Amino acid sequence: MLLATGAATIGEVQRAVHAVLAINTQLVLMQCNTNYTANPENFKYIHLNVLKTYALMFPQVLLGLSDHTKGHATVLGAVALGARVIEKHFTDDTTREGPDHHFAMDPVTWAEMVARTRELEMALGSADKVVGENERETVVIQRRCLRAARDIQAGETITREMLDVLRPATPGAILPAELQRVLGTKAAHAIQSGRELRWTDLI
Repeated sequence: MLLATGAATIGEVQRAVHAVLAINTQLVLMQCNTNYTANPENFKYIHLNVLKTYALMFPQVLLGLSDHTKGHATVLGAVALGARVIEKHFTDDTTREGPDHHFAMDPVTWAEMVARTRELEMALGSADKVVGENERETVVIQRRCLRAARDIQAGETITREMLDVLRPATPGAILPAELQRVLGTKAAHAIQSGRELRWTDLI
């Protein structure tokens, strides 16, 4: 069942949801502002954040948006907030006479809405923060590592003046966060100026 909640209070929504769930657990609860004027001012009455309230109050239902605005902003925002069902008015010609045609979507704008939504779904991705497969080269190129600021002789004690923090961060090189651990160690062998430092270079 699709339940649009335009022109309703949260108490009315709660009563309606409980009444439906008592006989049908397959419910889509849709935030809605029931105003068909398509006035740009209506955006401030959409209140997409109500979807967060619905998600907390009714975690067992699917979320959706019943929308009467032009463009894709409300749809994309709703999807980002967890909506999985979108209801929009549809027409083959927005210049037809009638109360809905002027703000309805036509085949072109509907296709655009779907395409932008699919892009958003891809962009939302995972909640886990990781280095993306397409960033692996960036990790090397953009990050810095410890490098010899001058030629270092075997047996020399490493001081801060001997080190630069420069790009790229060659795989296996010592990263800047380890600087304090490096200071006071000795060079295991001669290290040429500009070369990255590795733990195998130090004793």
